[in-house]
Amino acid sequence: MTKWFFVSLIISLFVTNVYQGVLAKPSIEVHIVDYLPDNTVPLTFHCASKDDDLGYHHPKVGDDFHFHFLPRVFGHTLFFCHFWWGKKQAKFDVYTSNLSYNCLWDETPITLCYWKVQGNGFFLGPSLTEGKKMHDWNE
Repeated sequence: MTKWFFVSLIISLFVTNVYQGVLAKPSIEVHIVDYLPDNTVPLTFHCASKDDDLGYHHPKVGDDFHFHFLPRVFGHTLFFCHFWWGKKQAKFDVYTSNLSYNCLWDETPITLCYWKVQGNGFFLGPSLTEGKKMHDWNE
């Protein structure tokens, strides 16, 4: 009897955690904003997940490329991008559940994640004014 009680308790806690962590936040929106210096080589990047190819993008300074998705209830949601800026490049995950802790989680139905692309690296935060450096450019 106690075995079934603990199994039921674990399942209930899991379902509650899934509901609060995923179903309560139905949509994730990732922004990639070009904050590179004016009059330099343009930025190019390509983003994808296992299931979706978001294509190649060539933004102008100040442009905001963004995409949204529903996170998987079971398994891992992962989006990655490869960036090129002249002779510099970088490739990394732009969304995972671990990275989402750097995003804006409030009462709205959308979780916002902002990547700010600058000459000195890549910054992630809940807005363009709040972010921490996550990656450098590779030469």
